[in-house]
Formats: sequence, C-alpha cells, structure tokens
Amino acid sequence: MEALHLDDNNNSDDLAERRLLSRINDSMRINYQLITRTSAMKDPYDSEFALPRYFLLLAELDEIESVQKLTIESIETEQPAIARVLQLMNQKISLLTGSLYDNMVESLLPTPTRVNISESGLSFYARDRVPPGSHIHMTLSHPNNAFHLAATARTVYSEDEDLEGFRTGAYFISLHPHDRAKLAECITQKTKDDAHLQEYELPDTFKVE
Repeated sequence: MEALHLDDNNNSDDLAERRLLSRINDSMRINYQLITRTSAMKDPYDSEFALPRYFLLLAELDEIESVQKLTIESIETEQPAIARVLQLMNQKISLLTGSLYDNMVESLLPTPTRVNISESGLSFYARDRVPPGSHIHMTLSHPNNAFHLAATARTVYSEDEDLEGFRTGAYFISLHPHDRAKLAECITQKTKDDAHLQEYELPDTFKVE
C-alpha cells in the first residue's frame, strides 16, 4: 500500500484547510525521530525507519481487521455464512490485538502524552526542542487501541512549556490512506462522544466554584 504524500508547501490554502479539519485532544503513545527531507517523502513503514516490532505487529493486525470489515460488507448479502465466519475471525483478531496491547503497555510502550490531532497534522509534547522546519518520522498508538499509525511530518513550531516539555506542532507529509481513514473514524467518534457527554453537564449556574 502506498503512502499518501501531502503537499510540503505552507501556502495559505493549506493552512486554512488544516484549521477547518476536526481536531481532538487525547492521550497517545508517541515515538519520533529526526529525519531528512528526502526521507520524509518515503513510505512511513519503509525499512529505513526504526519501527518498533510491537508497533509493526499491532499495525498489521489493525490493517487485517479493516480489510476483513470491507470484505464482510461486500459479501454479507450474497454469502452470509462466509461473512459470519469473517466476523468471528475479526472478533478474535480484536481480542488478540487488545491482549497484546495490554501486555506491552507497561513494559514496551512509551508513556502517554497529550496530543491534539487532525487528519492533516498534530501537536504534541516533545522531550527536546525540535526546530521548526525539521522533518520527523513518528509512530502513534491510541491508548484504547483505536489505531496504530506511522507517518512523516514537518514541524512548524516548538514552544517551551517548562515541565511539560516543548509543545511541538507538525503537519503530515506521508500518511497511508488506511491510517488516515482510521484516524478520521477515531476523530469522528471522539467528537460524537464528547458532544454526548456535554448533554449531561450541569449548567454553569449550578457548578460549584
């Protein structure tokens, strides 16, 4: 599967589009490494990058599950028996992925950090300052196992926030369409969940100061 290469030019139309895209704040487990501009145009799953084995396994299981879901949708009317078998396999894959993720969280995965993310980019806390204009490769794992994606990106700002580290903003350069779809699905669901929770919040006049 080829990666989707986003435009590396910071024109006003691109910036406007990024502001309009839905964004969410969430805690995610993130690894990143500085790379060259040439490497940033490569497939983010290329062997050049130091991808953790746990991440590759989770990403592959995630992609298999997505492909099976599409297959089920296309055959469930004409071949319901096969569709049912695939549904059961998907359930087992989900259980396997979740079990592996839970077992690796404490021993292998990095500590969760607050991430503000959209389909076109993200901001996150970096341990060290990543100068604006730098190119980075990153892997992101959602804490609830919603997605595991690799991407290349270009940083646009890095702000020192004392104990929090450096709040770093970047936009994606290379991102698989499959990963972009999973990210969009997660953002849509999180937005719906947040809106649903707001319905149960007390009005400000009833809140304790």
